[in-house]
Amino acid sequence: MQNPHNAFDLCPDVTGVILAGGRSRRMGRDKATLVLNGQTLFDRTLAMLHGIFSQVLIAGDRPDLATAQVPCVPDIYPGSALGGLHAALKAAATPWVFVCPCDLPFPDDRLVRSMLDYREGYEVVVPRTPQGLEPVFALYHKTCLPLMEEMLRQGDYRIYDFYPQVRVHYLDVEILPADWQRALLNLNTPDDLRRMKKEFSMSPPIVSIVAKSGTGKTTLLEKLIAEMKSRGYRVGAVKHDAHSFSIDHEGKDSWRMTQAGADTMLITSPEKIAMVKQNSGTKEPPLDETIQTYFNDVDIVLTEGFKRSAMPKIEVHRRERSPRLLCRGEEHDTTLFAVASDEPLEIDVPVYDINDAQGLCDLITERFLS
Repeated sequence: MQNPHNAFDLCPDVTGVILAGGRSRRMGRDKATLVLNGQTLFDRTLAMLHGIFSQVLIAGDRPDLATAQVPCVPDIYPGSALGGLHAALKAAATPWVFVCPCDLPFPDDRLVRSMLDYREGYEVVVPRTPQGLEPVFALYHKTCLPLMEEMLRQGDYRIYDFYPQVRVHYLDVEILPADWQRALLNLNTPDDLRRMKKEFSMSPPIVSIVAKSGTGKTTLLEKLIAEMKSRGYRVGAVKHDAHSFSIDHEGKDSWRMTQAGADTMLITSPEKIAMVKQNSGTKEPPLDETIQTYFNDVDIVLTEGFKRSAMPKIEVHRRERSPRLLCRGEEHDTTLFAVASDEPLEIDVPVYDINDAQGLCDLITERFLS
């Protein structure tokens, strides 16, 4: 159970616990062993816990994941997350445990370390987000054991039913670190996994700026490009046009070549190169395919539009333009990761001031370029 690495600055009175006893029914396969970017989800979480805690264990009968340093603890009352938490608390040699699931693609030690600072005077420390409580990403003291055991004996498996009987520190989003949503993201279905693999495989990464017409997409995009350039990044930009367009001038030599039937027409000079390429048929090429073909010399690509794409999105919102968001209206777009707004919003992603290009670029850099 002892962590052989990082002998300094580890938390000695908390055991890190990975909940890995679930059956992964919706995923259809063991989530702990899913691979992202060459590393299993379990190993990603384990590496994060090893950097914080001197002791780590696995809640669940998982000898396939266990080692001499990281043992597994079978549930005494199997079949629920509460049973895994109970077994971990009972086995831990420390007064506290920190529990987290095994299916986190982006485990973040900053969120865990911030939670550790709020333990004094409490028995449970748990994030409280607009989506509710996060009881399987929380800190629990051993004094919770008797209540947990009584619940399990009575067949009550809802992990937070005992909260009213203990001292709970609810951590609201205002005091959580930036990008807490990403740290709490987990994978539940094959679609979640496919979407995440696509995000990992994007090179260069793509961020789409979306909004209803007249909201200010181009204005924000200009600011983001300028800010990213000031930080030394090479930036690509793509504008989506749902209709036919022409960037050439009738009668010019380049226009005449295109009109004559050239499939690809290039204008080159010492300062710049411009290309006009005819799409085959009437179907627009996929965005990721276009990026891979023409943007291999940049660090990131920022696009305007492409609201129906599967690319990560920032939505621009103005109250006077529309009271509703595109990505949180009739459809819940899971690729939305931030909103630039001229009014406060209570939603499940970070909300930035509509003019805060620096803050948004901090988020983009941390998420896609760090």
